[in-house]
Amino acid sequence: MHAHQGWQKSSYCAEGDACIHLAPAPHGAVRLTETSDPTGAILTLAPATWRTWREAIEDGRLPEGGTAGPGGVLRLRGGDPQEVLVTTSTAQWEAFAAGVRAGEFDHMAR
Repeated sequence: MHAHQGWQKSSYCAEGDACIHLAPAPHGAVRLTETSDPTGAILTLAPATWRTWREAIEDGRLPEGGTAGPGGVLRLRGGDPQEVLVTTSTAQWEAFAAGVRAGEFDHMAR
């Protein structure tokens, strides 16, 4: 887990730290990381991008820049193919998405 204060994971995640975590970033942006991603990548989403992600998640879709690969591996980017890549599992994504739909991250950028 990253040593930064303010990281939050969904209450739908299993025990332990392995899950998608969010934290507020400067200028209303949101940071996203997956604690089991071996690269330790942190994706920073601008406020408008985070709003678009939330809308997609609430509609049951992967956000733009998200792709599903073999073995249930999801790759997440903010929309730009040159951006940081965060990997997660389908199960961890679903736990995160359940938290988004339940309003657990509503205090993040709108």
